[in-house]
Amino acid sequence: MRIELMQVGDRLSLEMDSAGLDAVRAFIGQTYPDLTTRVAGMVTLICFAGSEFLFENEWDDPYLLSKTAVGDELLKAICRHFS
Repeated sequence: MRIELMQVGDRLSLEMDSAGLDAVRAFIGQTYPDLTTRVAGMVTLICFAGSEFLFENEWDDPYLLSKTAVGDELLKAICRHFS
């Protein structure tokens, strides 16, 4: 299972393989009960802990992209959990 952070412009992206997707999804759902999702064209907007993220699973290569500095910190915490 691969779960890692990548710098994308000014923000962080939590990158994972398909094997890690269910584990990340379950962890976020259990840790952040305020989780909401909304489909917006080709991506899904995911909100939790007061931050918004873009989720896409293109070419079987899922990622969760932060839209804020606070979101970057949340992604770091999620990545630490799996390392």
